[in-house]
Amino acid sequence: MMCLAITTDMLRDLPALGEQSRRFAEHWESLPKIDLIPSRAAFEPERLGPILANVVIHELISPELITLRLVGTAVVDDYGQEITGRNYLDFVEEERRPKASRAIHLICEQPCGMLVHLRSTTHSGKILTRESIALPMRNDDGKAALVYFCSSPARERETFIDERDELRVMGVLQRHFIDIGAGVPDFQD
Repeated sequence: MMCLAITTDMLRDLPALGEQSRRFAEHWESLPKIDLIPSRAAFEPERLGPILANVVIHELISPELITLRLVGTAVVDDYGQEITGRNYLDFVEEERRPKASRAIHLICEQPCGMLVHLRSTTHSGKILTRESIALPMRNDDGKAALVYFCSSPARERETFIDERDELRVMGVLQRHFIDIGAGVPDFQD
């Protein structure tokens, strides 16, 4: 799958972009930045209103460990279990983990954003799709080591009927990197 580049200006004009992704990107774009990346201290969750329930903070520890530091309640509901503190890569198909990790790490290394459409499969076999937008953030030490995601349910997706149905694996349907001023990485999915 080829990764296409879009700019933050282009986000405003994407007709298929979900409203939650758009609002999240607008809030991130409004934050003061150091070398293109805002500090976590500048992030104002109260300005996000109800979409805060769809926010997930990933902490980049190593290529094998991306810790889920904060997981919004809507995302916990979608996963069918509490996932705060877990390794995000545990929810990615094993053969895709190195690519998934690399894509997320590039957000802070480049720096850039990412818009991705994901397909999730639950233990019962239910297929869900969602849109997620990811943008880099600096931790309290000033290091670009956090990636803030906002996951929006895709328009055709159904909600869980059985709350005990837990997410098994996730796969990428489509990925676009977002140029926030430093270009986009050369990445093949």
